[in-house]
Amino acid sequence: MSEPVVFENVTKIFWGSKRVVRALDNASFKIPSKTVAGLLGPNGSGKTTSFKLVMGFLKPSSGKVSVFGVDPWVRGESVRRRIGYLPEKPVYPDVPVYRYLRYVAKVRNASEEDVSRIVRLVGLSGYVWMNTRGLSRGYLQRLGLAQALIGDPELLLLDEPTANLDPLSRREILELIKDLKKELGITIVIATHILPELQEVVDYLIYINRGRVVESGMLEELATRYYVDAYYYIEVEEPRKLASRLVVEDYVRGVEIRDKSLVVRINAAFKEELLRVLSLPEYSIGIRRVEMLTSELGELYEKLSGSSR
Repeated sequence: MSEPVVFENVTKIFWGSKRVVRALDNASFKIPSKTVAGLLGPNGSGKTTSFKLVMGFLKPSSGKVSVFGVDPWVRGESVRRRIGYLPEKPVYPDVPVYRYLRYVAKVRNASEEDVSRIVRLVGLSGYVWMNTRGLSRGYLQRLGLAQALIGDPELLLLDEPTANLDPLSRREILELIKDLKKELGITIVIATHILPELQEVVDYLIYINRGRVVESGMLEELATRYYVDAYYYIEVEEPRKLASRLVVEDYVRGVEIRDKSLVVRINAAFKEELLRVLSLPEYSIGIRRVEMLTSELGELYEKLSGSSR
């Protein structure tokens, strides 16, 4: 099965009356299926342009964009039926929430049952008869997620989904995205320049700056390559016994004891050292699961930013 999104040497140039803007410059990357990918970079780096190319709204100046194995510019309508899209600044008609979502469902050949299910999924059940103009910013983002999810898309594109939200609303939207990741099992791409909370959500990363792709790959792989701290979850029968062994290791930055588990913070480059300790006979029998939860995305972003200067 091919990756949902593939960019091969893509350049996109906008010709203005006074200047030429190279929004993307020979950009190449792939987004694996069923990952949550972060498309990261400063404002104006080419993130929104990339989304519009994926949707088939723009044609590349050169190079090739492939979405589900086809050219979205040529077969835009068939591609867009498989994509849910939340733009950075969505505009909604001044109508009740449910009426708007029913209209979206009609356009996408979805049922009223689908609308009701998605309303529950995004937490809008108590707001369906409220006019869109009466919703807070946080609930407008929930509405945006709802309209993007109607029609059961295989690919979800979220452009700055937490921008301009207060801390509580931002937290709620991120928790909602985490729930979508668990429940839907689809590919999600989040374009943003807001980092710390994103590290709980993404497992794949594309860093783009001035239209150029600086780096891309699985988060664990990049954390190891750039010597960034990572958090590993260890499900173990005797967490205190293992914690007392790990805290003496120089590469261990912190250990949090939970019920029958540990969260261990280490420099990701020392993963093999951690696995060596976990393989020792006195610990390995009681260990049921080891996985990386996340890494210090802000630290990784700084290193990638420095390498692109």
